[in-house]
Amino acid sequence: MSKRLLLLASALFFLLISLGRVQAQTDPNLFKLPDTVCNGHEIVPFNIIQTASNYFWTFCPPNLGIAPTGNNIGPVQSFNNAKGIIVAEDDSFNYTFHINAGADVIRMKYADGLGGMPSMITGMSNLANPGGLYLANNGRWHLFVVAGTDSSNSRLVRYDFNENGLKSMPTEVNLGGLGGGLNGPKHLFMAKQGDNWFAFTFTKKDELIRLSFGNDLANTPTLENLGNIDGHFANVTAVTGLVELDNWHLLITNRNTNSVNRISFGNSLTNTPFVVDLGNLGNRINAPVGIAVTRDCNAYYAFVLNYGTASLVTLKWDDVSIANPPSAQNHGNVAGFAQPLCMTGVARDNGALYLLSTNADNSVSKVIFNSCTNATPAYSDLRLPPSFKIDEPGLYTVFLTIDEGLPTVRTDCEQVYVYAHPPLTVSRDTLICQGDTLQLSALSFGADSFKWAPDYRIDTLSGQFVKVNPVLSTEYTVTTYYDYNCIVKNPIMVTVSKIVADAGPDRTIGDGSGTILGGPGTTLGTQYTYEWTPDIGFTGSRFNPVTTARPPYDITYYLNISNTDGCKTIDSVEVTVPCDDIHLPNAFKPASAYGTGRFGLLNQQFVKINYFKIYDRWGKEVFTTTDSQGKWDGKVDGKDAPLGVYVWEVDAVCANTQQRYRRSGTVTLIR
Repeated sequence: MSKRLLLLASALFFLLISLGRVQAQTDPNLFKLPDTVCNGHEIVPFNIIQTASNYFWTFCPPNLGIAPTGNNIGPVQSFNNAKGIIVAEDDSFNYTFHINAGADVIRMKYADGLGGMPSMITGMSNLANPGGLYLANNGRWHLFVVAGTDSSNSRLVRYDFNENGLKSMPTEVNLGGLGGGLNGPKHLFMAKQGDNWFAFTFTKKDELIRLSFGNDLANTPTLENLGNIDGHFANVTAVTGLVELDNWHLLITNRNTNSVNRISFGNSLTNTPFVVDLGNLGNRINAPVGIAVTRDCNAYYAFVLNYGTASLVTLKWDDVSIANPPSAQNHGNVAGFAQPLCMTGVARDNGALYLLSTNADNSVSKVIFNSCTNATPAYSDLRLPPSFKIDEPGLYTVFLTIDEGLPTVRTDCEQVYVYAHPPLTVSRDTLICQGDTLQLSALSFGADSFKWAPDYRIDTLSGQFVKVNPVLSTEYTVTTYYDYNCIVKNPIMVTVSKIVADAGPDRTIGDGSGTILGGPGTTLGTQYTYEWTPDIGFTGSRFNPVTTARPPYDITYYLNISNTDGCKTIDSVEVTVPCDDIHLPNAFKPASAYGTGRFGLLNQQFVKINYFKIYDRWGKEVFTTTDSQGKWDGKVDGKDAPLGVYVWEVDAVCANTQQRYRRSGTVTLIR
């Protein structure tokens, strides 16, 4: 939906050619739907028109015939007695523009959608006494503002946005006072009929002004004063419009007479219009300050915001003819209105319909007609939309609007009846531990067959019961077949809690040697707890995934892992420690201020030491012991032995094999 107008609106909002959803006439030839399906059946539109520039589908539209919800988001710093506000969508983001009573033109961006708070507020211009604004798009965006207090200082100003759209800073162009005919202008709307653009505003005397731009919005328009037609205009506070069966209409609110008027131009905006006074609609209109209009398949809806009663009124034309009197319903203060000043037109976001209003305390109220929650997905902007399904039985209407924002905009509405399929029970989404096997099921007595997908670590692809043991989190889908118009797909998400223990490969080490325990396959993370058992021979922490040990004999170590999901796993490593040789270091540094150390046997499996002797280079014995743990401290007769090479001799017997080993070698003493 890049750079296209969804439903541009304001207290001076207009929904003509450039606002397709309101002006669009229903067209039965845009797409087709199956007449009847069961709930959960995937519905695929067909015979979709191919020549449109853009598409907007609504699979579960809001019910405009009921009371909306709403809220007040509190004061917003950029508001100061706002006199007009509009809303538009560009490049998938929503923007509002408003003018303050003083001299400000402000842009706000709703990066998180209209349901969120404005995330960026930018002052665009300091323009004395602005009276109305309108946002038009003829391939690029243009914001028009009328301003002034009398014929001597009134003017029309155009703000031109570049190719980056509404996020760019516009260039300001002053089109002047148009011969003094504006005279304190208030409110503004624009429309394109054929190739020509028109704008309408009211003077401070409530005279209707028509501006003609020709075929280029860059032109300075000509001005024509249509006057206060039959005296119907009495403090005009808001305007909107629509085109119905090639007949152009404006709807306005009069604050002084508490009334709504329809201004009808017939088949051309160049015609002399006539006015129909709809009155106060059973005293439901009270000091109105805003009006917006839209339609669904069977009716037009207009929404009027009252200052006097701080309330929202819905007008409905049931027979889809704006020429007939509407019914009216006052919903009361649905959005925390506090002396409301102006209102946007209709905007749609995430399937919901929004109206935004400003209040005298500079707060913003949001009126929300939420989309129904029975369709998945609720909307799409693709020509070939994803299949959608409806969860609850009933009669539903699907909308398709094409060429929104263009003169060729059209809307088609098709209905589908959804009936309830037989009871169906399907396994719920499940969390399993890695390595576990899970049984999934789909049970329904009225079903013809069941098919499962994907073909990934599953024992069968058909039947009511299957067993799965995925290594990775996987969404399995079971398709239940009842009839050609009742095929129900249910996803089952099997989330795998990853947990792998890797104690490392089995190994053989020398008696007295150390080894590193733990392999690269172990799952790491703060949600995991590690423990090595048994607690024998560890030289590092037993509670790390990788550690060190110096086992005294053959041993099997176990790495136990658990995680916060409640999963556990274990792996083992067998360490073989044969008693098959004498193990001594080839150098040592005695204890000193610069180092520590003693020289002795590393072996831990000798049951008997016949002797362990050390000699200096001249053959003098400097150390002897029969203790397997005995070690030379590098001293001779209580004094430090000189550095150099010493000879050792060992005679020892292994504990497990009773094998005798006699060895000799050298060691270098260093200091």
